[in-house]
Amino acid sequence: MISNLQEAYVIHAKAYKETSMLVTFFTRNDGKISAIAKGAKRPKSKFSGTLEPFKKISIDYSGRTSLKTLKSSECIDSFKEFCTRKNLYSAFYVNELINCMVKSNEDPTEIFNLYEKCINQLYDDSDTNTVLRNFELNMMKVLGYEINFQSDYKSGEALDADSFYTYAPQMGFTVSDSGYGGEQLIEIREKKFSKKNLELAKQIIKQTLDFYFEELNINSRSFFR
Repeated sequence: MISNLQEAYVIHAKAYKETSMLVTFFTRNDGKISAIAKGAKRPKSKFSGTLEPFKKISIDYSGRTSLKTLKSSECIDSFKEFCTRKNLYSAFYVNELINCMVKSNEDPTEIFNLYEKCINQLYDDSDTNTVLRNFELNMMKVLGYEINFQSDYKSGEALDADSFYTYAPQMGFTVSDSGYGGEQLIEIREKKFSKKNLELAKQIIKQTLDFYFEELNINSRSFFR
């Protein structure tokens, strides 16, 4: 019998019929998959305590269609709490980004590593803004939506620290009489995240996500307005 045993994280879960759950996993080898956990809502279910978000687990599943059947799930890491409530909300936001942005046939390797690193940082690091901005920028790069902080899209010249730029998500930055300071944009590119730079990066990233994914309903954004 074919085994699909691999590491995974629960990205989203909801009730399915009376006793089961429909779970979206992000796995190390197969990327994003959906599987039915039969009987998961029963008190003595074999899946009890393992289908919680942000826990690293080992799963096995079967099925030839896009909707799989979960065969087993076991916790790999011990239980751990986030250091603050804001960190927990940040982790839910990251899960929603993965669930909405990543396609089922996306190459999972880099994204899985980025996700795992981000969640581990959110457990302990109270500087959620820096963690989130790094994750967003890195994931957008992997998915092909990278923001070009290198050059002016019209002239092709490198961004100048003494110039100002306007931004259009579908094109990039271009020199202007006013707008975003070149020095700040260069610092964001180099991941020099001062408080001011974090706010600007957040604004630019949100503008970009809204352009490419305007139909997304990312509820956790309300915590970061």
